Amino acid sequence: MPVQDTLMKALTRSLSGGALDVLGVHGVDLVEPFATELPANTLRMDRVWRTVDGNLFHLEFQTKRESTLHRFLEYDARLANEHRTRIRTVVLYHASVASAPDELDIGTALYRVENVFLRHLDGDQALNEVEKHLRTGQWEPSDRIRLGLALNMRLEDQDKAFARVRELIPQVPDETERDLVVSAILVLGDQGLTEEQRALLRKELRKVSKLAEELYEEGRMEGRLEERIEIALNLLRKGMALEDIADTTKLSKQEIEELVRKQSH
Repeated sequence: MPVQDTLMKALTRSLSGGALDVLGVHGVDLVEPFATELPANTLRMDRVWRTVDGNLFHLEFQTKRESTLHRFLEYDARLANEHRTRIRTVVLYHASVASAPDELDIGTALYRVENVFLRHLDGDQALNEVEKHLRTGQWEPSDRIRLGLALNMRLEDQDKAFARVRELIPQVPDETERDLVVSAILVLGDQGLTEEQRALLRKELRKVSKLAEELYEEGRMEGRLEERIEIALNLLRKGMALEDIADTTKLSKQEIEELVRKQSH
């Protein structure tokens, strides 16, 4: 199974079982990730899952204020038309966002989303709760979200909070729960970080999570493959024989023939 699929399966578990209650989003129990590439369109949503009742749960994470809901309406209208089911849309806003619309009246219909403003949540207090629960052995599903999203909540000192998150993650009681926390951080929780912080955090995660290490290795392999494909394309342009390109790049002859076909279209 591709590691990205494993990541989404972990996130599915991470957000279920009452974990989102801490955000005021209740009754969410997810079954499986759902395709977010809409047919015949380039629109792509953040994340969608099928829920235990057969409906769809659509989650968006925004670091900037969404001034209009037309984009989300189009997502959900296409989903509803394609799958003929009810959709619940929740928009998580980084602490830098204070307000955003939650309704769009288009005359023939009234579209609503549930906004969660992380600035209304105290990130330092969330980390205090996590620390307390780790110390007393009372880890609970909501702690995944407290730890995973704390850096996107309201904070007194972002640098200190960043250090605390890095200290607390290795203390999560077992490997499975650590992977659930890591999935929340990698998909949602590092959105508001600087590139330097994101790189440092992901380096730390690789030390304590098999899932994070596998993702890192997968990324390295994808990068190597892209590099070999680029070399093969350059050699094709120079007229080198397919057998020689295969020997040079370690791509199969079939893979190179596929590149030739794509180049001819």
